[in-house]
Amino acid sequence: MKKWIRWSGLAVFVLVVGLLLGFWFLFIDGIVEHVIEDQGTRLVGAKVELDAADLSLIPAGLTLTGLQVTSPEKPMTNAVEIRRVAMSLDGSNLLRRKVIVEELTAEGVRLGTPREKSGAIADRAKEDGDDSAEAQRTMFTMPSFEIPDAKQILANEDLETLKLINELKADVEGARETWGQRLKELPGKDTFDKYQVRIEKLKGATKGGVAGALGGLSEAQSIKDDVQRDIAALKNAKGNLEEKLGSLKTRLERVKKAPQADLRRLQEKYSLSPRGLANLSETLLGQVIGDWARQGAAWYDRLKPVLEHAKQAGARSGGPEVVKPLRAGGVDVRFKESKPQPDFLIRRAKVSLELDVGNIGGTIENVTPDQPVLGEPLTFAFSGEELKDLRSVSLRGVLNHIDPAMPSDRVNLQAVGYRIKDLQVSTQEAWPVTVTKGVADLKVRAGIQGESLTAKISSNLNSLDISAGRHDESNRLTKALSSAIGGVRALDVEADVIGTLENYDVRIRSGLDKVLEQAAGRLVKNLSADLQKDLSTAISSKVDGPLKDLTQDFGGLQAINSDLAKRLTQGNDVLGGLLKQSVAPKALPKELPKELPKELPGGFKLPF
Repeated sequence: MKKWIRWSGLAVFVLVVGLLLGFWFLFIDGIVEHVIEDQGTRLVGAKVELDAADLSLIPAGLTLTGLQVTSPEKPMTNAVEIRRVAMSLDGSNLLRRKVIVEELTAEGVRLGTPREKSGAIADRAKEDGDDSAEAQRTMFTMPSFEIPDAKQILANEDLETLKLINELKADVEGARETWGQRLKELPGKDTFDKYQVRIEKLKGATKGGVAGALGGLSEAQSIKDDVQRDIAALKNAKGNLEEKLGSLKTRLERVKKAPQADLRRLQEKYSLSPRGLANLSETLLGQVIGDWARQGAAWYDRLKPVLEHAKQAGARSGGPEVVKPLRAGGVDVRFKESKPQPDFLIRRAKVSLELDVGNIGGTIENVTPDQPVLGEPLTFAFSGEELKDLRSVSLRGVLNHIDPAMPSDRVNLQAVGYRIKDLQVSTQEAWPVTVTKGVADLKVRAGIQGESLTAKISSNLNSLDISAGRHDESNRLTKALSSAIGGVRALDVEADVIGTLENYDVRIRSGLDKVLEQAAGRLVKNLSADLQKDLSTAISSKVDGPLKDLTQDFGGLQAINSDLAKRLTQGNDVLGGLLKQSVAPKALPKELPKELPKELPGGFKLPF
């Protein structure tokens, strides 16, 4: 009779199976726990910790307890903490090295919980978005409500008037020095007095007979030529000087108008205006909305590694493709499948969020980094009703990365009856503003198409109680603004966020602008008028002295012009006197006539 069982072989088989089962029960859970923590930490960039993992074969499943995911930006805070995660696995696909989670249940999901120890990792590099996020934190700056002092303004500002005065003063002094020297070189009173002496001597020329008369005519012509030459030199100099004076006078007129230009410039720079308060609501509300935008961008960044695996791996956008392996080189080949499945997929996840406002439940479908393979986008829907400080909330969205080169993501959020408590709108010392209580309805529609971000936020605020300003406030303007905003009981706010995740702009519209403008408008006008008066006085005291000195210097240059005019008058008088003398001013002809007239031209009588 043959033996159907070889006991030695059976013993070896039992031993091997026993060792495998022993290894499984003793070590497999620890290995799974280690892999999840290690891979999760590498993916998130901060510590991922797990209390326990339980992997089962029949049925195939995995249960995780005490999962903590540290926030990379805040190492002492958990971005997500989950009490228990249970999932059922597709056993047949596990043999093909595919992790397909048919259904996942996450219980006790909490956000932003504190940690006992820091979850930072030593070698974590600073993320590229950190600088951008920090820049967004400082993009909204409150205006200064301090009423500026005119003297302090002038101590910090350079007046264009003084600059023009100094430049013109230097040119006037240079011109006065140049023309003072040139005046010494031009004919003056002494020169023309000498001409007069020469003319007087001509009167005795008649006693010298014909020779004396002819000599007198020659001397008269010489005097005339000399006087006319000097008059021409004076006329030319006076013309040049007047041209220079014209240019300097034009600049002087500019200097006289410059104080008003300085006044307007400084008033526009340092004065508040009712219209200038129009962007104050954007500054106030922009800080809150900017925080929301940053938080949304941070969560989206956390999802990127899950959504963009296909993009990083080469974007298999056309579904699975058959890769021709290279000879003599090992490669992973994805063969064509009749029903393509990604390497990792959570078909459906049920999540229970434990938030401060209460518990919110929802589902997430098609969680995979290989959307191009699956051909379906990730979708999620969460909702809750009759929560603490919130009547109802609904969050729905689609993250479509089927085409990794052009992702298309959409999120819609609607919150009704959110009760606001002690919401700090502005923490700046100049003007702190807090919404102590109120009720808000909020709608948010956001989308990312490629790299472009667009979001529209609309909110209706009612039953508001707003605290603004400090109790010891002495500034009249902030008092007026605090009183105005403290009286607001209802407000509609609309905001648009446009740009990219790294660089976006927030534009806000609300009825708060009109409230602030009307309340503070008259006071702002009065303050601006006071500043204008003080600035005008301060500018005058600073420029009047230099302007007076400039005018005196200019007067010295005009005195030179007057001196030239006097010299010209004296020269013309000398020339006119010469022409009236008995000696003819015109030169005698080259050849005298045979019979001379009794009287020569000019009234000179011959002595015979």
